[in-house]
Amino acid sequence: GLMEEYDMDGLLLFNPMNVNYYSGYRRSWTTNWPQCCVFSKDGTMSLIVPQIMHEFSRSATWLEDEWIRPYGGSPFWGLLQDPIELIVKTVKDMGLAAKKIGVETGSPTTYMILAFSEFERIRNELPKAEFKDAVGMIWKQRGIKTAWEQNIMRELVQLTTKGFKKAIESAYEGITEKEMLKICWNFFIEEGACDTPMAGDLMFRGGATKYSMSTPRQVDRALTKGSQMFFDGGASLKGYYCDCQRHLCIGEPPALHRRLMEISEAGQQAAESKIKPGNRICDVHAAAMSVIDHVPKDLSSQGVEHLYSHTFMGHAEGLNIHEPPWITADNKTVIEPGMVLALEIPALDIPQFRVLGGFPEDIYLVTEDGHEALTEGLERKEYVIE
Repeated sequence: GLMEEYDMDGLLLFNPMNVNYYSGYRRSWTTNWPQCCVFSKDGTMSLIVPQIMHEFSRSATWLEDEWIRPYGGSPFWGLLQDPIELIVKTVKDMGLAAKKIGVETGSPTTYMILAFSEFERIRNELPKAEFKDAVGMIWKQRGIKTAWEQNIMRELVQLTTKGFKKAIESAYEGITEKEMLKICWNFFIEEGACDTPMAGDLMFRGGATKYSMSTPRQVDRALTKGSQMFFDGGASLKGYYCDCQRHLCIGEPPALHRRLMEISEAGQQAAESKIKPGNRICDVHAAAMSVIDHVPKDLSSQGVEHLYSHTFMGHAEGLNIHEPPWITADNKTVIEPGMVLALEIPALDIPQFRVLGGFPEDIYLVTEDGHEALTEGLERKEYVIE
């Protein structure tokens, strides 16, 4: 139906997340060899993979064997060695050589994982085909999670928040950033996030005095009295990602930090009240800005000039850790049931960065009449380690 709406006869997709989404094929290890799917409006789909992944593809996807097409490998198999030649042949076999074919030439985050020269060769060898950008159509579909996807996201977020909680409960003065990271990852693996290839994005960032809210790698620096930590990201499960944030402080945090936490909490509550069907994404952003777009007098007198560091206040998530729609002032996307949104409302000590500030992030599944807070299992507060 979407292909009809977007005037496309077929799709040629290379992005691993899109290949997974439409064909069910998810790589078991990371390779740089071309892997793609081709499918037509009538539902016929072909999967093109390296020979070494052929048998796995036959048992791990719903496709008919005749349309799972391997390339390369030993001469024993008698396969085409050139993946581009096989792709062009498959497009022709599916009757799409002179049709309108959707490809991943747009953005954001649905990039085509293929060399520019290889795509140009495909275009040159299919001169009668019209290639159209399919990214808008793909996100229109991927943005609404199916019931199966919703359950995956529930399980994944619960696993992540439990891992954060485990790390927080294990923290003590003298522990290092890397040790806390290992606690989280060990928990994730024990709880089942031990897929291949291993995935997940997780950062434990030190306080503002060390990194000014940048995103560095974890180091072997011991956390001393007054150290602040910022957890950001999450585990991965069955190819899906999540992104949430919590704060930790060794000892009582400064009063300035407490005050910024209060403001970010107020902004978060204002914004999350707008997460329901029928509202627009920009309504969520406007609610947050009603709280954080001005600096209270008590903070202004302390030298705080600004409270937020970027223009967006969150994003969707799923097979990518950051997916559209971005929660921005000009995004008029209407919120629909099935969306999964991560909301992150900052209140930071700009420009001085004397403290970490407030920057929680929670994940919400949009329901028919409101939303379900997937991260409610981990209280949104400053965790203080005495």
